[in-house]
Amino acid sequence: MDLSLGSSPWLFALTVLVTGAVAFWSYRTTIPQLDVPRRLVLGTLRFLTLCIILFFVFEPILQRSRTTTQDPLVAVLVDQSESMLLADSLLGEEGASTSELIAAIDQATSQMDVSLFAFGSSLSRVDALDSLSFTLDRTDISSALREVANTLGDQPLAAVVLASDGLYNAGANPLHAAERFPVPIFAVAHGDSSTRRDVRIEGVITNELTYSGLEVPVLVRVRNDGHAPAPFQVTLLENGAVLSNASGTLPPTGAEASVDLSFEAGEAGLRDLTVVVTRFQEEATYRNNESRFQVRVLDQKKSILLLAGGPSPDVAALSRMVLNDDTATLTVRTQKPNGDWHEGDFPTSFDDIDLIIAIGYPGAATAPTEAQSLADAVANGVPILYVHDRSSNTARLQTSLAPLLPAAVSTPRSTFIPGTIDQTSAAASHAVFDIEDRRDDSRWRRLPPLSLSESVWEAAAGATVLATSRIRGVSLPDPVLAVMRRGRIKSAILTAHGFWRWQIVPEDLETDAARFNQVVENLIQWLYAADDDRLVRVEPTETSFAEGDALLLRGEVYDEALRPISEASLSIQLTSEQGQVFPYEMQPRGNGRYALDMGVLPAGSYEYVAIARLNEAELGTDNGSVTIGRRTIEYRRTQADFDLMRQIASRSGGSMHPAGDADGLAQAIRNSPSFEPISHLSVEQIRLWQRYPFLVILLVLLTAEWFLRKRWGMV
Repeated sequence: MDLSLGSSPWLFALTVLVTGAVAFWSYRTTIPQLDVPRRLVLGTLRFLTLCIILFFVFEPILQRSRTTTQDPLVAVLVDQSESMLLADSLLGEEGASTSELIAAIDQATSQMDVSLFAFGSSLSRVDALDSLSFTLDRTDISSALREVANTLGDQPLAAVVLASDGLYNAGANPLHAAERFPVPIFAVAHGDSSTRRDVRIEGVITNELTYSGLEVPVLVRVRNDGHAPAPFQVTLLENGAVLSNASGTLPPTGAEASVDLSFEAGEAGLRDLTVVVTRFQEEATYRNNESRFQVRVLDQKKSILLLAGGPSPDVAALSRMVLNDDTATLTVRTQKPNGDWHEGDFPTSFDDIDLIIAIGYPGAATAPTEAQSLADAVANGVPILYVHDRSSNTARLQTSLAPLLPAAVSTPRSTFIPGTIDQTSAAASHAVFDIEDRRDDSRWRRLPPLSLSESVWEAAAGATVLATSRIRGVSLPDPVLAVMRRGRIKSAILTAHGFWRWQIVPEDLETDAARFNQVVENLIQWLYAADDDRLVRVEPTETSFAEGDALLLRGEVYDEALRPISEASLSIQLTSEQGQVFPYEMQPRGNGRYALDMGVLPAGSYEYVAIARLNEAELGTDNGSVTIGRRTIEYRRTQADFDLMRQIASRSGGSMHPAGDADGLAQAIRNSPSFEPISHLSVEQIRLWQRYPFLVILLVLLTAEWFLRKRWGMV
């Protein structure tokens, strides 16, 4: 212990001497006169009192130092993915099994302070290594190393023992984490680095979303390790039924071959598909000879009605554009001057129509009842694209469709003038202008001019203007192309015609003209795309689940005004492929959101129906399907990557050891420079003038002096 003062100790000693002299001088004579012993007692009490006061004034500090020692800590990380057990089946009698691996690590670290961890896609602390199940379907070595460094950052971490086969299939390259790791990593390599005979599906490439009625291509990559070139077959299955198959020849060992398959998308829904490749003798495993995937088929067979106020080249040009879409069926009705129709009668109902294109309609011959019927359909949610041309009747348009369109005529004129378009700033980010060189406005001016309406057009409230007019090189604010979404109404307007000229341009302008075709395609898709106005929405949290994963659903419930409802009862009925029904109840999470953890279910396809109720009244329903696939990613490689394990160890300053080398591992850890006890020196400062015992002593001394003075007649 060390005692220090706030000022010079010599000054303190001098002050004490002076204080002592003053204390005894003050009792040199007393009234009444006391004898010498009693005067010495009173002088001593005063001297001690003044010394304590001086002690406080000089702020004495008592310092105590203490040294503690911590033993070095070793973190043990064990890969518990499925590939570790696969290695067990391939090692035979020569290598160490996972149980022998665990035993060797326990033996090597038995006399050390250790923290035990297991990892797959994430890191978790474990109490004992012999409890590991080796059933995880992902291996992320990089994240495991980073997490253990963060978790043990405030402890005396001296080394890390990493037990793995080196086959990571998630996260970043672990070599980057090893280079910056704060302590040496001692890699324990499990498995066999020699090439095993195996034919496996390396990957499946297809569209996750497609449309009903289309032919969907499927590309299958097959890898050969160790087999001689031989014929093989790849089969595409759904619920055991063969959809497609193709043959190929195994490439040389270590190479891949690609096989093309296809299937008919069929009706809307979720398709659960499996690709299987031929099994060969003496393969390392057959788990990687098949791969399961899903394709969601959307019902995008659009029923489009084209109403024309009269024959025109634009009607023919737009019809050809629509017919290029395999997902669209087109019905054309062209009005005669007497009000009749060329191709058939005017529709009596628009219930089966998904989209209306009106070119020059309503026209001069349009009956008011027909125009009103069209307006009612648009108001009830049928999207419309209106094209203004010479056959349009502005007065009829004003009384029927105008309130439903993104732009309306404020000053009508029947004439048109040559010009082109200027994209607005809104077009740069809108889906309709998702085209090549979308920001290059000059390419429109290379094309033949359009016929722009000389009427004065004004955009409606809430409309988005995507293009304005440009006449004789002067940009004008009149909208040429605008879109609007207002409640159930979705509409678009093109206040120009003559785009048929862009279909017969010279070869050097074809790429520019093709941009307009893409705009029209995007515009039709934007109009057709349905907004999600379901009152009850339930869907899986992931697009697919692997065997052993917990099946999670999330849900939302709304009222008719699409306001969230948090007090509803949202029940789920899950049906398996075998017809078993499992009832569940989703848990509210606030603001109309709900969640459900169904736990781990067997692999297979499941369908669910969700029903929301409030006070026994049904609010709405939803349904869907989900597939739990058999895990195969951990079986895609059967050859342990000892080279990676060796580099992880060397770049961090450690070393690699075989799975059964317990003595070598223990010796390497102990010889590591970082494996040393860590001493911590702590210094404690005690401010004595703030301690209450000294104040108590001061009060006792003052009280004693006062008591004696009074007893001896001095007060």
